[in-house]
Amino acid sequence: MTDTAHPAHAPELADAEEWLLAFLRMTARDRDGWAYGTLASLLLDCGRLFTPAPWPLAEEPPGEPGKCFIESVSWAWAAGGALAYVEGWAWDSWMQQEPHAWCAGTDGTALDLTWRTPGRAYVGLPVEAEAAARIMGEMGGPLLHGRGGLISPTAERWMRDGIPDGLLVDIGRPIPRT
Repeated sequence: MTDTAHPAHAPELADAEEWLLAFLRMTARDRDGWAYGTLASLLLDCGRLFTPAPWPLAEEPPGEPGKCFIESVSWAWAAGGALAYVEGWAWDSWMQQEPHAWCAGTDGTALDLTWRTPGRAYVGLPVEAEAAARIMGEMGGPLLHGRGGLISPTAERWMRDGIPDGLLVDIGRPIPRT
């Protein structure tokens, strides 16, 4: 049987992707009785890589800087199934890792609504847009990232119990195993 999720000849990663994955791997830990010990562990196992690209239209991205979570879930939901909401970490143009959200279509390109200059690397969970909007509405905030650098209650539940079936969309590139 061929492992299509982890092909033998996976494309090479960009340097920024390597650095972002190294940051996640440094903080990944196991925890007894939990599906994932840390948010990094969850992202490394279930997340995907997304290709950075400039905003596809002539004007600047339409989202308000600093509002990536609400802007991205709103845009994905309004796209009627054409886009997924993606939440995770991005390596910005200044080479800093940031909790971030963006949209992505079937080609796996990061559609970053709030950064005028696209990030250099994106790793996140591609979530079906209607489900993301519903959960974020119920919880009053992002799926993974809470206030003050903490994880959200949703992320804690997913770390403990695993991500519910049918929530993730099969887009983006698989994260290579080390």
